Amino acid sequence: MATYYDINGQKVQNRSSDPSPVQEGQVWYNTTSNTAKVQSISTIGTFATAPSLPVARTGGPMFSVGSTSAAVLSVGANPAGPPPDYTTRTEVYDGTSWTQGNSITTAARNSVASGGSSSAGKMVGGFSGTSGGDNTVEDYDGTCFSSAPVAPKGTEAAAGFGTQTAMVVSAGGPISPAPQTTMEWNGSSWSTTNNLGRNAQGGASSGIITAGLFSGGFKNYPGTVVTTESSSYDGSCWTANNAMNTAKGGQAPSLSGTQTASAIFGGNTRPGITNQTELYDGTCWSNTTTLPAARENAGGAGTQSSSLISGGSAPSPTNTVLEWVGPGSSVTKTITTG
Repeated sequence: MATYYDINGQKVQNRSSDPSPVQEGQVWYNTTSNTAKVQSISTIGTFATAPSLPVARTGGPMFSVGSTSAAVLSVGANPAGPPPDYTTRTEVYDGTSWTQGNSITTAARNSVASGGSSSAGKMVGGFSGTSGGDNTVEDYDGTCFSSAPVAPKGTEAAAGFGTQTAMVVSAGGPISPAPQTTMEWNGSSWSTTNNLGRNAQGGASSGIITAGLFSGGFKNYPGTVVTTESSSYDGSCWTANNAMNTAKGGQAPSLSGTQTASAIFGGNTRPGITNQTELYDGTCWSNTTTLPAARENAGGAGTQSSSLISGGSAPSPTNTVLEWVGPGSSVTKTITTG
């Protein structure tokens, strides 16, 4: 004989607050807000306002690693300081608020390459205001920065991806046309490998040493020509991908994204700053939900489905931070009729 549950399914739970953790497909009634809710899958990406940085910051790019629950942002340009306004300052995010962390140990700079995580990061090169492209390298252990073996070549606004012990740094400035050199760090030493095959600096990069992605960027210095070009790295060689939809540089990357699932936010299309968001699926780029406002040179941390976009210029330096939830992510929705 069929039971009530066989015919009608499980009873909807009454809860005074939303459950945590929650499973996709779970349905409940929140007695505090008097709303029925379901854990569903997002069909479009959304942006929400996250806690602001303590100070406005921009850079092309800054050191930015981590996730929406644990991120680190360091160096860049601090408009509160006297010229040159590059900074050594570090901000640490715990998913709720930003606090000032330990500064880098070398000269203030911006336009660095980032790799690793919020507990094991690597910062390479940059522009210190006087010497152009720098070969300085610093490691981050979750609390402090320390000097690491220098790179074979000075870079500025280079592509950077991978981990603290297995990282790729390629292209970048400071000269025009931008150099194409690719450098690999294996945890104990640097080596050079195949060139990128195109001139670019200030683009967006993500992935790991054996499966990296570098897209867009400025083809000349100081950056009046931008590109739609996108390239994949397999641990040895670069391969051209399908192009982005819009030429731009200075876009914020989902640094922890993968070669087949990455996102880029904003950027400069020369002549203007854009609010575009583009997603890459390993084959093609697609436009999706735009940023609430245009910005460039922001810090990007996270994945294609969950990222922080921190600071940047919009067009003036800003301390605002956005949290991105990409399409296909698990989201809580209120059940309505009509």
